[in-house]
Amino acid sequence: MTQTQHRLINYLKEYCYGRSNAISKDRLASYFNITTRELRDIKRDIVINNSVPIGSTKAGYFYAASDLEIMNFRNEHLSRLTSHKKMMVAYEIMIAQKDQLQMIWNKQLQLI
Repeated sequence: MTQTQHRLINYLKEYCYGRSNAISKDRLASYFNITTRELRDIKRDIVINNSVPIGSTKAGYFYAASDLEIMNFRNEHLSRLTSHKKMMVAYEIMIAQKDQLQMIWNKQLQLI
């Protein structure tokens, strides 16, 4: 684990314990002198590789204070995945329809 990861965990655990104490991503990134993109990457790495319960919402980042907060955050991610899957299916349908139109167009061109 990097020094920044340790510092982030300690900061969130001390000052942002629980969802109600979330800190905005912009403010947190500024505090650590990193970009919000770097913050997202660091947070993802901490959660996935170190099983530290850091959550994030529109309100910001926080250290989960209970199993219920962890479960709520998990459910939010599941909802996002479901939404993303629906978008992927819609795009796949668009591609399939375009391919069908292209095949029809090519057939019509062959008849000319």
